[in-house]
Amino acid sequence: MFREIIDALKKGPTTPSTLARELGVETESVRDALLILEDMGVVEEVKSGCERSNLCLFCPLAKSCNKVSFKSFRLKEGK
Repeated sequence: MFREIIDALKKGPTTPSTLARELGVETESVRDALLILEDMGVVEEVKSGCERSNLCLFCPLAKSCNKVSFKSFRLKEGK
């Protein structure tokens, strides 16, 4: 499952629940795998829920981004 998570994160930051849905596994399993990958230095948590970029123009949460709190993960640079 680690390889599948890494491949999915190559598309950009996402949440554990979204990854779980894409991979067809339990969210808790994805959270556990992400914590292991984070400890290994492969992924990192995106602290603000999402990062401001040009992609925000298309995000349905753009107007409430600062008000919504959820964990999102991304690949660390160079990984």
